[in-house]
Amino acid sequence: MAQSAGMPATFGAGMDAPGRISARSRRVALALAALLGFMLVAPSIARASGNDVVAAADDDTQPTPEQLERTASRLRAEARLHARDIDGADDGGLAGLGSMFGGRGGLFGTVLMAAAFYFFFMRGRAGTATPGWGSYYLFWIVAPALLAAVSSHPEFLAVIVVGLVARRWLPDPIMFLKHRARVRTLMIDIDTNASNATARRDLAKIWLEKHRPRRALPLLEQAIARDPSSVELLFLSGVAHLLAGQHEKAVEALVSVTHREPNFQYGEPFLRAADALIALRRWDDADDALERYVKINSSSIEARCKQARVCKARNDMDGARKAQTDLKAVWRSLPAYQRRRQLGWYLRSLF
Repeated sequence: MAQSAGMPATFGAGMDAPGRISARSRRVALALAALLGFMLVAPSIARASGNDVVAAADDDTQPTPEQLERTASRLRAEARLHARDIDGADDGGLAGLGSMFGGRGGLFGTVLMAAAFYFFFMRGRAGTATPGWGSYYLFWIVAPALLAAVSSHPEFLAVIVVGLVARRWLPDPIMFLKHRARVRTLMIDIDTNASNATARRDLAKIWLEKHRPRRALPLLEQAIARDPSSVELLFLSGVAHLLAGQHEKAVEALVSVTHREPNFQYGEPFLRAADALIALRRWDDADDALERYVKINSSSIEARCKQARVCKARNDMDGARKAQTDLKAVWRSLPAYQRRRQLGWYLRSLF
């Protein structure tokens, strides 16, 4: 592939790593939330409109006993339907699962949205420096959607909007509880031993896992000053710069890793550098980094998905079609456990 002048000549080699949450994924998330909100609010609006019409008709004419009886019968029927939706009972329908597929609660739509969030956000990869946003989205996105669906209170959906907009500031409750004691211990170790680079590295990893890269960066700088030969610290620094939106610094650090140890973590620095280069719109350099990564990690669906997108951004339709063809061929050759692990990226490649 062509390589631009701004890209260093020597890069390195590969393993899957989840990149930053892309604008495309955020749009998908917002669209799913809006769809669910419409599904929940529409029945209430329809009932309110119907009640207004009945009230207007009642104001104009005096109802007859027959009209009163019909109105009472309709209200009783609506109450029975509402109770059946809540209890999940549907006479003769799918073993009590009628409300899941057609009830006012809209549980089927919620299940679809939860599955989409799982594949787009929650399938983090074990062993990488930056796992997915799993528990954060589970708490702030999926849980409010389920509450809104099963309780028929659409106001719970406001939590989803807050969770998406303020995700850089809102804490992840599960991560907070998981690492609370460990963070306190590491901070004590750092305070008592100024030369402890290991404690700084471990604490920085926790902040990266909690998606707080700006808190990890000072720790990594201090650790690198104490252990400048550490490739791992340099790689973590590049990842932290990437997550903090400092893409130029991320490229510089990650390229330095590939110069020192091209096969570090199966070439993951190439993939992470490609993420930063894509954000900088340096398409030729990003394509070069992805090609080098694929040579090391030939089973990566993520890399090929990003290759196709880079080719489209460069208006290289032939290259995009080839990347898509290679992606499908690799997908068919993967064992079952690899398909499960990379299903999210395969689904993204279809859109």
